[in-house]
Amino acid sequence: MNLRYVFQELTRQRRRTVMAVFGLSIGIALLVILNAVSLAYHEAARAPLKEIGADITVQRPGNVPEELSGAVFPCSAVTIRRDEIERIGKVHGVRGTGTALLLWVFEPNRAWIVLGIERENPIGPSILRNFVTEGRYLAAGKPEALVEAAYARQFGIKPGDAVSIAGRSFPVVGLIDASHAAKIAVANLYLPLPEAQAIAAASKPLQAVSPFALGDVNLLFIRADQEKINSVASALKGILGDKVAVATPNSFLKLLGSFFAVSDKFTLVASLIAVLIAVLIAFKTMAGNVAERAREIGVLKAVGWTHRNVTLQLLAESVIQCFIAGILGLLIAYAAALALGFMTVNIPIPWEMSPTPHFLPGGGATLYKTLRLPVHIPASLALFAVLLSVVIGGLTGALLSSHISKIKPSEVLRHE
Repeated sequence: MNLRYVFQELTRQRRRTVMAVFGLSIGIALLVILNAVSLAYHEAARAPLKEIGADITVQRPGNVPEELSGAVFPCSAVTIRRDEIERIGKVHGVRGTGTALLLWVFEPNRAWIVLGIERENPIGPSILRNFVTEGRYLAAGKPEALVEAAYARQFGIKPGDAVSIAGRSFPVVGLIDASHAAKIAVANLYLPLPEAQAIAAASKPLQAVSPFALGDVNLLFIRADQEKINSVASALKGILGDKVAVATPNSFLKLLGSFFAVSDKFTLVASLIAVLIAVLIAFKTMAGNVAERAREIGVLKAVGWTHRNVTLQLLAESVIQCFIAGILGLLIAYAAALALGFMTVNIPIPWEMSPTPHFLPGGGATLYKTLRLPVHIPASLALFAVLLSVVIGGLTGALLSSHISKIKPSEVLRHE
């Protein structure tokens, strides 16, 4: 195999080479960007749960409160018992759990959405510590409160004030900017989990709907092995019953809409079509190249080149040409990924995951997690694309071997 001869031939047939490289590169670019966009949709679907350090959220729907006075449960989230949480923690694939308690508290002059949170657990709403805009975060072991900043402005609440919830007084130590926080389990008052549990346990209207004991919660956040998320979700229904609401990244992927579902569904088919087009372009180009160079091949055989020598020479041309096309296709895909990265995606958060009373201002309005489409090309996908282009070149050269063997020097030179 003569590499100098290979490059001379590729540059001599410049127009054919450019057309072949460009056509093949488009096929490779299409393959890469389709898969990159599919990966981006899946990554975007993980964003709402990733923000609270979880892979799965669990709620048990129940009955509507009989009376809206004092502390009650939203109908989408009633009691999850402590023993059930302990059983869930032992499920294979569960790496950790976090808990919270969401309450609606109706006072004579005001309604509160209260969220009891674990102060330190990295799984769950404790990430709110990063969104304190004024004052400080909750101190360990103290009955303190955080208030959502917009709610505080509306009612003139500031750090140092005290708020009364279900007959208990809590000093306000900080304000939270919930607009930049996770959109799951949004509240306007945040308490230490034990304080919220005490309020729930003492509420007769709440106990009438769903018995509650100290140590129980109504929101569960689970961090799981990525490959075990679906099996863990199935196991949860076995522990908590078929009616339990389990949210996973796939749940949010379905909420993204039909466009994303269709895109994900046909990514494999479109990728196969792109590969087929790339193979056909490469084969057509090399077949035309062999036909045009029949005289040259005949001369090479006449001066001593074996069939193997000629095949390897053309195989090298095909592989190098396809390799260049693969690199160009990858560059085109990177440019497309950069452009698509400016698109924004609005992921709807179901009302059940962040319930607000419908009769309050803004109650029942759909919340959205808005983010830029995280399009990127993994190194594994880039490497696969380049290797695939080389394989296409090798396959094309190999398929033309039988055609090359039919070229006889005597027949070619007889017409000269």
